[in-house]
Amino acid sequence: MDRYREHVNLKLNELRALCQSYDDKLIVEFINRRERQILVHSYIYEDLNKNLIDDATWDLWAKELVFLFDEYPELAKESVYYKHFIGWTGDTASDLQEAYRLPEVMDTARMLLAQQGDC
Repeated sequence: MDRYREHVNLKLNELRALCQSYDDKLIVEFINRRERQILVHSYIYEDLNKNLIDDATWDLWAKELVFLFDEYPELAKESVYYKHFIGWTGDTASDLQEAYRLPEVMDTARMLLAQQGDC
């Protein structure tokens, strides 16, 4: 577990450095991307009982998103799914059910599964 924690800390430090070179628009775009990834893959896992990514990847994305919300709270408010992530800790997808059942999220999930040949 220590090795995983070290990996996560390294990734978060890399993200911190990367964001320092980003303008605000790019940070908001990155937050939007992580929100969509969390929602789509949560729907795939929770409702469709399938997965396209492993648990460690989802966990890292969750930690990155929580980090971004903490580091850039004003920019996070500009993100597409902000209201669904208010107070979210990144520990579980169960708090996101309303959001990951939005039509555009479910459609994206089904499209990804179809591309993988796993409808």
